[in-house]
Amino acid sequence: MAMAQTKLKVNKVIKFIKGKKIQKLIFVILFLLILIRPVQVVIENRISLLSPGYEKQYVQYEKMYYSSQFVQKKNPLIIPDEAFRSFAGGAFLRGLNPILITHDHPPLGNYMIAASIYFFDNPRTLMIPILAMIILGIYLLSNSAIKNSCIALIPLGIFISESLFTNKLVYAPLVEPLQLPFIIFAFYFFIRAVKEKKYMRWLILTSISLGIVIGTRFFVTGGVMLFCMVLYLIYERRGIDKKLIYFILTLPLALVILILSYTKTMMDGYSVIQIFGIQKYILTYHKSKFILPFSFWDLLLFNRWHTWWGDWRISSDPQWTILWPISVILTGVYTLFGLIRKITLNETEKIMILWLGVYTLTLSTGFSSTNYFLPLMPFFYILATSFLYKIYLSFQKQKNSSL
Repeated sequence: MAMAQTKLKVNKVIKFIKGKKIQKLIFVILFLLILIRPVQVVIENRISLLSPGYEKQYVQYEKMYYSSQFVQKKNPLIIPDEAFRSFAGGAFLRGLNPILITHDHPPLGNYMIAASIYFFDNPRTLMIPILAMIILGIYLLSNSAIKNSCIALIPLGIFISESLFTNKLVYAPLVEPLQLPFIIFAFYFFIRAVKEKKYMRWLILTSISLGIVIGTRFFVTGGVMLFCMVLYLIYERRGIDKKLIYFILTLPLALVILILSYTKTMMDGYSVIQIFGIQKYILTYHKSKFILPFSFWDLLLFNRWHTWWGDWRISSDPQWTILWPISVILTGVYTLFGLIRKITLNETEKIMILWLGVYTLTLSTGFSSTNYFLPLMPFFYILATSFLYKIYLSFQKQKNSSL
């Protein structure tokens, strides 16, 4: 009798192991399938992404810049943003004070491009490790929300296969995709800090990531992220507690990273106070964007892009897909169900919904373009997928209970 029971237990263990192996196999197959599109784009653009030779092109970039709309007011040469970023990376590598040519964003993103030039003699090669970081970060967030390793690949596969993302590999280098992995990991580290008892290291990593976010592009995105995190901690703890205090104590790390990105500027005689004055100037510069309020929603939901130059015509963006409004609507319904307690939201989902709510309100204050959608769409896709997966599980539960 005892031997029969032992044999039964062994068979159960074997079945469990086989089930795990099959699940891992399915995961690997699905993961390789979703990599097809981004890998294809990398292969198609392998010459521009991987070939060295920037140093021979620098003089040409320099001539383009000083003839461009960034310098000349009369009859300028119109150059794309990726050409400007390529020049800026080379100029920073040569020791140019960043405030002499970059007025709209802090310089850390351009220093990343400079590092790509230094190590690979190509300003675009950095996009490949950035791609890997984005894939890893989105998957970790997705798995944290959905809690199914295979289903968590769905929102990742959608995002990295659409042109909103793949175009950043074609038109490179740009600072928006350089900022994205640190936005994603800042939320991931914060979620780990919320969930775990030993949270100090996660709070430190969150603040470091926030520092890279505000050092790469205009600090409003990082400010909105910080607002959401603090608001959530107050909500979760029903007030100010030790975890929130420790988080606030780690935040100077973010400011240190921002200040360090201006090291060359301080070497040229600027003080730390003047560095903060530069941030005030950047804010003033971006205040000009507070026009065409709520046009963001017209673009996101209906592909009606309200331009802000010339005759201010309404056009469309070829990167737009029908999945954008579908994921927004599903996320909205999911949020509503969570608020009225028809469905249970986990910690990750609550933080994502808070982020989407506050960030979309911020974008609603002025004109918009799809450049601002990179920190949005992965979260919409994750929440929409999680909602549909929970509906499926609910139907399966009802079906099994009726048998």
